[in-house]
Parts: sequence; structure tokens; C-alpha cells
Amino acid sequence: MPWSTPSPAPRRSWIRAPWLAAAASIALTVVGWGAATADPCPSSVVQLERYGSASPFYVNALMYDSTFTPDPYEVAHIMFDRTQATTSLIASSVGRMTVSSRVVEAFDVVGAPPGTLVNGTLEFRLDGWSEQNCGGAGCGVRLEGWLASGPDSTAADANHIGPSLGRRFVATTLTLPVTFVAGSPMEAHFFLTFGTGPGGGAEVELLARYAVSGLPAGVHAVVCSDVTPARRTTWGRLKTSFR
Repeated sequence: MPWSTPSPAPRRSWIRAPWLAAAASIALTVVGWGAATADPCPSSVVQLERYGSASPFYVNALMYDSTFTPDPYEVAHIMFDRTQATTSLIASSVGRMTVSSRVVEAFDVVGAPPGTLVNGTLEFRLDGWSEQNCGGAGCGVRLEGWLASGPDSTAADANHIGPSLGRRFVATTLTLPVTFVAGSPMEAHFFLTFGTGPGGGAEVELLARYAVSGLPAGVHAVVCSDVTPARRTTWGRLKTSFR
């Protein structure tokens, strides 16, 4: 996905909002970074735009939770919590709007000698929907989730192309086979993106969670968030924690 050069994060209201839909549980193998590396965490990227050319901006925090309300009829809520490996995007629009988040993680593996090649799989669980009630010119909704690492990527969507009515769902786990080099962090990018044309009547909701699976016995994936280890939990418990 194309991105312009991000700017530093502006001051915005940080408003906690409830999770609005149930999603299937997915076990995590992600734990705290610990002593695996002294490298800093990579910055994530957020874009909030309506009828303009607002640039994406960097977010260096491990947690981000903000509601974007350009007018009373437009609203978007973006959240991510890297200590829990979760992210979400909830929005409604009666006109043109673009909102997106890109959580950038640096993964390493422990339990193998430095330099060892270790095969595994990145996972990105998506659960959500888009709804459109537009029958004229300028209709269309884009709701997509992307998983990318290096030159490889995979995506799923609940897009509406042109005029359409009703709701479309996405409920899938994106997977991307990767090869880790123990002791050398590897970046992975987890995108959520929403956009509409000038036609109105769009609502979307997309909840997501990422993990690493398929590692050999005794080998664990770690991330740079050396704060609170990501816990094995269910989507129901996660929803409760955000109420």
C-alpha cells in the first residue's frame, strides 16, 4: 500500500470506546521482548482524513486510542494495543473519508542459537463488516486488512464497489510464511484501512489480532514491547477490557 512520509503525531482526544462485535479467539505465541535485542520499537502509522490531504503521522506509543470526528455526521475510532497484539477500526461516513492504521512490529525468536534460521507463520485475524446504503454516483466503501513482511503480503476485504445496499462480512485469518534469523529482528506490518467516496451511508467495523504460529518446539516469538507480555486470552475477555 502506498504511504506518504508520516509526520509526528498531533495532539488528539484519546477516548476509550467499547468493542462492538464478537470475534473468534486465537491463541498468541507473542511474549515480551526481554533481552533479545536493544533495538527500539519501530513506529506505527495512522492517517485520519476527510476532504483534504492530511498526511499519515507516526505513533511511537505502544498503545493508541483516538476518536476522529471531523463533523457531527462523520466519526472514526482507531485503536491498537501492541502489548496485547490487537487493533481495531470503527467508522461511519456520509461522504468522503479515509482512515487507516499500520501497526509495525519487530519480531525475533528466542530458544535457538543466534543466526539460526527458524521457519514460522505470521497470522492476522480479521473479524468485521462494512455496510452501505448508496444508490447514486460516488458510492463505494473500502474496508481492508493487510499483512506484510518484506516483499510479501496478503489481504482480505469487505469492499463495496459502486452502488450497493446491505452488509458484507470479512472473517478470516491471513497467514504469511516467514523465516526468522534468531537474534535479528524482522519487521511485520499490520494494516487496517477504510475509505469512502462522496456518496454517503457507510458504516464499518473491523477488529484484528496478530500472532506467530508454527515455530519449532522450544522456540518462541518475541516483540519489542518489553512492557507487558501479551497474554493468551479470548476475544470476549478483550472486549470486556475495553468497556
